[in-house]
Amino acid sequence: MTAASARELAERLNLRRATGGVWRGACPACGYPTTFTVRERDGRALWWCASCQDKAGLAAAVRAAMGEDWTPPPPAERRPPDRGSSPARRSAFARKLWEETVPITGTLAERYLAARGVLGAWQAQPMPQHGDQLRFHPSAPHPAAEGRFPALVALVRRAEDGEPVAVHRTYLAADGRAKAAVEPQKATLGPVAGGVVMLHRPAPAAPLLLAEGIETALAASVLMDAPAWAAVAAGNLAALPLPALPSAPDLLIAADADPPGQEAAWTASRRWRAEGRRVRVATPDAAGRDFADVLAARLRAAGETSRE
Repeated sequence: MTAASARELAERLNLRRATGGVWRGACPACGYPTTFTVRERDGRALWWCASCQDKAGLAAAVRAAMGEDWTPPPPAERRPPDRGSSPARRSAFARKLWEETVPITGTLAERYLAARGVLGAWQAQPMPQHGDQLRFHPSAPHPAAEGRFPALVALVRRAEDGEPVAVHRTYLAADGRAKAAVEPQKATLGPVAGGVVMLHRPAPAAPLLLAEGIETALAASVLMDAPAWAAVAAGNLAALPLPALPSAPDLLIAADADPPGQEAAWTASRRWRAEGRRVRVATPDAAGRDFADVLAARLRAAGETSRE
């Protein structure tokens, strides 16, 4: 097999057809369930993940799915076109999008975080020196669907020095109590490799908690009472460079209980321990779950108990 059609790749990866010659589903690199897109161009499959943007990880995952005799398209062709924008324009658009956001107090974003049970955890820990890294956009454009949607917007900063590099959007339903009925429901804009959402300021007497997703990091912060950062995707967590010691000497990884999450957590753990940091890894008991699932289950149980 020298080239793969979009249909072949979609069948191998169990993607579902969205519109026209586009298929969507779980990313084979980071594991996020709805952000991987495959489309056809000139008889070849082009792919991209709106979450991890991990070119090397995506190429390796696609090769594993298609077989060793598969030949990838040239690197410049792998990403589906993003409405003609260059990397520089995407970065500029990310900055503009962040500048258009407002504090979440009294917005649909506040209602969403409260419905997920993580609003208190976000507000309880010390905020970063840069200020709140979660804000609200009342009408954010979507990378695939037509129209605009309210969104919880997070600023992604380079972990090593805090420089802003990208934004992450969670699109919200009209009442703010759930995600919008669009695909993908979450997307990044700008380079996220090496970046994190600095939800809290690290505390001298507590470990710094690191997790893949924003909601997972906040849920783990509720459950473990620790300041948290979110790496956005498993592949990014695995390769994340942290500020040099003595910063962040004590780390707690809130790992997802799936193969990508476990591989990322233990890869990061080994590297950070080699740097001289203290690292612990926490994993939910049930396979396939993350700490957002754990918190949601506890909140449901508490609600059922209160009604008895």
